[in-house]
Amino acid sequence: MKKLVALLCITALFCGCSSNNKNSSSQPGASSGNSGTTSATEADTGSGTEEGTTENNAPTDPNIESDPSEMPVNGEQTDMSNVSNVSWDKIYRSELEEFKKSKDFGDTARFTVYDINDDLVPELIISFGELGNKTFLVRTLNDSVYTAFDPITNCDQLSYVMDRSLLTAVRYHDDIQVQNVQLYRIKSGVMANVGSFQRSNTAAKVDGVPVTDDKFDEEYNHYISGFIKSMGLDFGFDDETIDAALGDASDWKEGYEAVLNDYLKYKKQYDDNHFSLYDLNGDDIPELFVSGGYHYAPYVDVYSWNGCAVPVGTFGTDGTIGFDPDNKELISSVDNPSYTAGSVYSFDSEGNYKFTEIFSYGNTENSKQQDANAEVIYKVNGELTDKSSYESQVKEHIKKSFYVLGQDNDLTADTIKSVSQGKYKEAAKK
Repeated sequence: MKKLVALLCITALFCGCSSNNKNSSSQPGASSGNSGTTSATEADTGSGTEEGTTENNAPTDPNIESDPSEMPVNGEQTDMSNVSNVSWDKIYRSELEEFKKSKDFGDTARFTVYDINDDLVPELIISFGELGNKTFLVRTLNDSVYTAFDPITNCDQLSYVMDRSLLTAVRYHDDIQVQNVQLYRIKSGVMANVGSFQRSNTAAKVDGVPVTDDKFDEEYNHYISGFIKSMGLDFGFDDETIDAALGDASDWKEGYEAVLNDYLKYKKQYDDNHFSLYDLNGDDIPELFVSGGYHYAPYVDVYSWNGCAVPVGTFGTDGTIGFDPDNKELISSVDNPSYTAGSVYSFDSEGNYKFTEIFSYGNTENSKQQDANAEVIYKVNGELTDKSSYESQVKEHIKKSFYVLGQDNDLTADTIKSVSQGKYKEAAKK
């Protein structure tokens, strides 16, 4: 398919997360756009007087026309004000236990507990189903009102754009060769459908309006950029893992032991997981970095601790992530046959446990190995620059010495038991 934009590809270039998905039209080193809204106007799209195009030559496609540009998600609200001792953890535990009894529970079922609307109360997201046909159940507690949203079905993935507090539901309709991305924002117990992106082999739409490829890319990269976190996939349904996610583990050692056992049970066989522990924020409690899949699609999952195991996000590099203790910055990079790209992030553990991208870079020098005539481009923070300026800025932001996190300890039953006793191999500087 022509220039389909996949969220995992976007993450690969903007956040360092590896891509094993559809092709991306984005360039390396792009950064998040400024705050605010930028919508397609009549001048951008035209009214469409010629068959197959709009007035400004934005192409049309019957397949996109048959695909809904708006997919609202309604919810059922329950007033909990008359219930004594209402708390999100008790409500979510009940929800998880009920789901375990349902026909939808099985080997594919996972869940996430994470604050996606910045009110310091996490949401619950449950996923189930095979890859490419997943269903996501989203639950939220706002003051004393509990909302169970309708299932988000037939999805490839549900992701969270940290910079904008947006949920994105991605669907690839192979039968009509259309990609559909719906944007949602949760506020006051309502999931608002705030935008959409659709693309086929020959055409593109933003918010249901035909646009050119360039306009599509501009709008898409404005809203879906920075750090992007997959949702609904962080935890399995074992009792100890549920306790860790909901704050019922006795301490971080017991909580991380449960998280690591979840990897050992469900992922180690395929991903050859390793892990590191390192205190990013100076609270004397280490963050947990679990790497895996580096033989085919490397990643590093990061967990923090606030009384619960908080699944902060995933980086995809070579199975490691760098940390510069002097500036308290995380360093992510990816090097493949076509491009080199990377980003530098700060980590907020005071409020919502988010990563913020503060510098990004990328170049396509590697493409010369495949095609001697390939044009080499250099980008810093999403803007084109020359080689000299590029190298100077990268040198300024990427330190030569930093901690390499993700692979200090092999993930085995013995090493997990050692973590429960506060014993593990410490991270070393590169």
